[in-house]
Amino acid sequence: MKYFFILGNNPTLSLAEIASVLNLKPGQVLFLSEKAAIVDFNEELDAQKLIGRLGGTIKLGIINFQFSIFNFQTIFNDLILKFSKHVTGKFYFGISYYGNKRFDEKKLGMEIKSKLKEQGISSRWVTSKEKVLSSVVVEQNKLTSDQGKEIVIIDSGKEQYIGHTLAVQPFKELSKRDYGRPGRDDESGMLPPKLAQIMLNLGARRPKVVLSTLLDSFCGSGTILTEAALMGCQKLIGCDKSEKAVNDTRKNFQFTVSNFQSIFNKPISNDVLRLFQCKVENLNQKIKPTSIDVIVTEPYLGPSRKKNNKETIKEIIEELESLYHQAILQFQKVLKKNGRVVMIWPIFKAKDTIFLSSRNILDGSDFKIINPLENFDKHNIIKLTNRNTIVYGREGQKVWREVVILEKK
Repeated sequence: MKYFFILGNNPTLSLAEIASVLNLKPGQVLFLSEKAAIVDFNEELDAQKLIGRLGGTIKLGIINFQFSIFNFQTIFNDLILKFSKHVTGKFYFGISYYGNKRFDEKKLGMEIKSKLKEQGISSRWVTSKEKVLSSVVVEQNKLTSDQGKEIVIIDSGKEQYIGHTLAVQPFKELSKRDYGRPGRDDESGMLPPKLAQIMLNLGARRPKVVLSTLLDSFCGSGTILTEAALMGCQKLIGCDKSEKAVNDTRKNFQFTVSNFQSIFNKPISNDVLRLFQCKVENLNQKIKPTSIDVIVTEPYLGPSRKKNNKETIKEIIEELESLYHQAILQFQKVLKKNGRVVMIWPIFKAKDTIFLSSRNILDGSDFKIINPLENFDKHNIIKLTNRNTIVYGREGQKVWREVVILEKK
């Protein structure tokens, strides 16, 4: 079966997450662009459940047809009519085109509407100001329900893949999990839940395995820990040197358990979380040796600042490299063999782009950097750094994130 994934703003990160969760091999990716991936998968996917786990996928659907020449009659008879003829009341449909060629959505939409009318089917064509329908428009207009469908056309340049959307990213839940949390620290910044999901998915050593013991050693507001709980992690450990961070994490975890556990059909006990105040340099005094399966964390990224002065950045980098080096030495003690660390390192955007030194951070440790998309490099949209990490950020930001995956030898 062929499925399409409409990717987020960072297609490299989105694909790395999908590959990790589904254990994809390079040959299964039939097409990849900045916006979409088409994957050949030998099992039926639970789209609703899967998209709730994937932080980097906006829409997920199934491919119904593959044409070198667009065939309206087949699309109408075997897709539109198939879904619409059993609908009581009005049938809703939308069209999203992902490709570089000119495509007349208006002509197609009017033709579908006219043909439905001939069949005695009342319909509404859902449109928006944007070229493609957003997940919000799809959800609010019933286009993943029995009442309607979003038709997705993905143009590879040589062929057109036609499918329909099965599920969209749960934007309402994600927004509430982000902005509705009682414990916030806007001055220090908070990790977005979607990025936390991606990092957790990259941290699993094997696909489809529930993470058993997970540590976040710089827990901040608790985003990683709460998202891990929703993914079914059986044992969570969080710590931070800040008393406020520990208290915020506790409040946010309780908020998440109270408001969202019903979505995942499995109760979340407060007992899964162990939380304490601790500097990362003293971690091995609180945690047993080789007892942790995976560490996912965004550490302190430096002081908030309006200007990036070269001398100031140099001082900050020296401070952070020292802190991260101490953290790595502690991670080596508490992590199991072959265990993974998924960690954010800051990238400073001044006149030049300045990365932290992996040598200074990893010196004396048994960690190596893992390429999450090894052998996928035939796709030219994949953008990894020279050390096989992924850059995450937006234009205008002075500090970007570098997603680093480490494995203990």
